[in-house]
Amino acid sequence: MDDKKIKVDIEKTNVKDILQYCKPKEQLVLFKKFGLTTGKEIPLQKIGEVYGLTRERVRQIENQGLMRFRRLIIGNEKYLKVIEEAKKILDTNGGFLIEDELIAKLLNKGIGKFNSQELKMIIVSDFDVYYLKRNKKIWKGFYLDPMFEDLLTDIAEYVVGYFTKLGQATDLYEFVDKLKAKYAPIYDAINYLHNNLFYTNFFKSIKGISTFYGKIGLDSFTEVNPKTIKQKIQYILRRINKPLHYQEMASKVMEWFPDKPVKVNTVHNELVKNNTIFVNM
Repeated sequence: MDDKKIKVDIEKTNVKDILQYCKPKEQLVLFKKFGLTTGKEIPLQKIGEVYGLTRERVRQIENQGLMRFRRLIIGNEKYLKVIEEAKKILDTNGGFLIEDELIAKLLNKGIGKFNSQELKMIIVSDFDVYYLKRNKKIWKGFYLDPMFEDLLTDIAEYVVGYFTKLGQATDLYEFVDKLKAKYAPIYDAINYLHNNLFYTNFFKSIKGISTFYGKIGLDSFTEVNPKTIKQKIQYILRRINKPLHYQEMASKVMEWFPDKPVKVNTVHNELVKNNTIFVNM
């Protein structure tokens, strides 16, 4: 069938059904690559290994499938709404967001009855929103023109190199000002490079970089990435600059580092065990 002549009734047809108009190989790759059935994405390399195809061939099939999918949905209000909202969210966030954040913001908007995997495929298929695939320097993300991948990679390399040489964390917004002074004059037409939000959002995508409570540095710096209970206690005491009861300290650890639950006894044991660092009274 000529997919240019196919008219899809979006109100009655979901994303998975639309893919029936793609070629069998395109359907297979898109379903697996975007995890449309299982919710778990499968890398192109693994898809190729299973079906005896090179990674490059699978990538070509994916691109062909996305182009056909776009032709099928173009002009449909339901899908155009997703793209317009994605562009609006990106623009108000400095032109860049890591993949999970953009998808989460779209889900919170409740536009259409799409799940996260379907939303990602719709955005990736569009020409107005650019998809930054994971590379050695950067995690996956979405950005708007006139940003471009080589520039983003260059900024990421500079940030990692700067802190590797400096050897310590620094104030987040002082460093943002440094980057603006370096890049904005060179790429004056890119308004996003004058926007603090671009930098603070882009930092989240740079491998090996962490930001924490107004500081930025390498993941290995405990000031921006305290990992152990001892490091977290040290960080809190430095920040609040006053003594704390150990029960209050446990509450602060849970408040400031909510990713992992911690028990009061665990905090107390760390304080006692490290009595060369902490003074217990």
